[in-house]
Amino acid sequence: MMKRSIKLILIILSLTACSAVKHEKVTSQTITIERGSLLKSENFQSQSTLSSVALNDKDSEIRKLAVEKLTLQSTLSSVALNDKDAEVRESAVRKLTLQSSLSAIAMNDTDSEIRKLAVEKLTIQSTLSSVALNDKDTEVRELAVRKLTLQSSLSAIAMSDTDSEIRKLVVEKLTLQSTLSSVALNDKDAEVRALAIRKLTLQSSLSAIALNDKDSEVRKLAVEKLTLQSTLSSVALNDKDAEVRALAVRKLTLQSTLSDVALNDSDREVRKSAVDKVTIPSILTSVALNDEDAEIRKLALKRLE
Repeated sequence: MMKRSIKLILIILSLTACSAVKHEKVTSQTITIERGSLLKSENFQSQSTLSSVALNDKDSEIRKLAVEKLTLQSTLSSVALNDKDAEVRESAVRKLTLQSSLSAIAMNDTDSEIRKLAVEKLTIQSTLSSVALNDKDTEVRELAVRKLTLQSSLSAIAMSDTDSEIRKLVVEKLTLQSTLSSVALNDKDAEVRALAIRKLTLQSSLSAIALNDKDSEVRKLAVEKLTLQSTLSSVALNDKDAEVRALAVRKLTLQSTLSDVALNDSDREVRKSAVDKVTIPSILTSVALNDEDAEIRKLALKRLE
């Protein structure tokens, strides 16, 4: 009889315990729902309470609800910097205006999307510079570059960033001729070099590019901006690409070089361009008598008239 009584007591205690656990869960869920409903209420505006919830509530959804109604920048800053949930931090960053906090987030948050949000709201050039130079994410660096105006930082990025699209973006914002020259001479990407050349005015650098760049389109761009007759002469006589030589000839005025090209160039269009600018009768006579192309001979004869 004693054993049966003990068993009965144990069963009752077990049922009581289960009931208490279930009641606790239901109560917890009810409290959470009630907190959420309260926070959603349009009439609930207590910033001190919202701050406490945003900073301390265990439920991330509840913290988000609190953040959405917060206006206190100090609390938003703390949440944006410290909350373990990326979505909560993101909500806080969207409402944050403190540049010091946005700077810290842009440089340190583990989530690239949150860093991008912070960068979008940043105005501090020193932070934008640091992000543009050091962030591991290409999209974050690009966003920082778009807001950056410091020529010293843009120069460093133009010469060091591993992404050619970012280097192109930087070159578009550069004004320093020394950096544009370095990029035009040394960048591994032909499109980046070409973009730098379009903004370059230094004749010494344009000369070096016209004479040495491996890409014929890049050399043509340099020749188009050249005024140095000595370099144009060298290009007209020696470039392997006929279009580059022809372009140099069109800008040449040196009769000695034009004569050489008119008599000796292997490409008829290049010779024709040279003959059209030659003024020395003896050279025109030689071309009229000896050139293998009838059209060029006719052109030389017309210029002799």
